[in-house]
Amino acid sequence: MKLSKASLLLLTGIAVGAIAGLLLAPDEGERTRKKLWKKSKKFKKDFEDKASQYKEKATDLKDKIVEAAHDIKKTFS
Repeated sequence: MKLSKASLLLLTGIAVGAIAGLLLAPDEGERTRKKLWKKSKKFKKDFEDKASQYKEKATDLKDKIVEAAHDIKKTFS
């Protein structure tokens, strides 16, 4: 649980830093908006990839717990 919160905070920090860097850079508005759009799409993809990985890990963990519970039930039955 702590790992997922830390990852979310890290990704949020990266996004905020990238946005701040783009907004403070001496560039034309249209170019800045294009860069910002590109970065936001990359951030979204990265976030979705991480979320998918965590979902897969959670599913695997759930399956292991269910299997262990069945084994324990068989042992005591």
